[in-house]
Amino acid sequence: MVKQEAQLTGRFGQLHGWLWCGDKPPVGAVVMVHGLGDHGGRYRKLAESIVARGWCVYAFDLPGHGRSPGGRGRVDSFRGLLGDIEAACQTIADRFHGLPQVLLGYSMGGNLVLNYLLRCLEDGRSPSIKPDGVVLCAPMLLPPAPPPRPHIFAAWMTGYLMPWIQIERPVDVDSLTGDVDQAEMIANDPWVHSRITLYLATQLLSQGRWALDHARSIDVPALIMFGEDDRLIDRAACEHLAIRAGELATLIRWPHRRHDLFHDTDRETVFEGVSDWLQQCFD
Repeated sequence: MVKQEAQLTGRFGQLHGWLWCGDKPPVGAVVMVHGLGDHGGRYRKLAESIVARGWCVYAFDLPGHGRSPGGRGRVDSFRGLLGDIEAACQTIADRFHGLPQVLLGYSMGGNLVLNYLLRCLEDGRSPSIKPDGVVLCAPMLLPPAPPPRPHIFAAWMTGYLMPWIQIERPVDVDSLTGDVDQAEMIANDPWVHSRITLYLATQLLSQGRWALDHARSIDVPALIMFGEDDRLIDRAACEHLAIRAGELATLIRWPHRRHDLFHDTDRETVFEGVSDWLQQCFD
């Protein structure tokens, strides 16, 4: 049986989250960071699969997403987002003291999780805040056909000069999933949106490039996975990330899958892939 509990977190204690646990004391905790325009409540099925292996799962809504406060797609700063992830890790560390903690990031969340881990290493954070492992699902590090470095720098500068500009396009459901029922659920979900500020868009691009450049510093187990039919990210960046992370990295390429692996066809197999990796690394 999976128990669901609301749990607030974030730098200011205002971010909405769901905690899923089983009946027995957990062996570890997974902190889930969702993608752009997404929200944590969509990941209950993934949580149930992980909880069945004895773990707890905590998924929270970033600022400007889901039930958390803030303008849709707006953030105060990239560093602030990493601070919210740190607060979520601390929330769960306080609740489950001494247990392994793994950060799982999907799409934009994968970019944030990787940057959070690397900033922990750079800043020398305490072990209670640094994750014991990371799962990067279709991490949005670079777009397809990524621009050259000078263009990335120009975009980063433009985002700082005009941070208020907001971009909105219809949700590209066909690129997310080939599952008709899941596509309909995404299209009709009132908490899903497709808004992003120029600041956040350019930060994700520049910080994704920075994370790739520093990936050799990764010193915890990392599961990196993407769908071979994913049209929304630079899949080669995921492969380069795994190469640079070295022996600590496990790379899974899912054939015939699109961007949203957790809501695509045969998603239960992806759930099992994550759960198996957790068991192999931490049991």
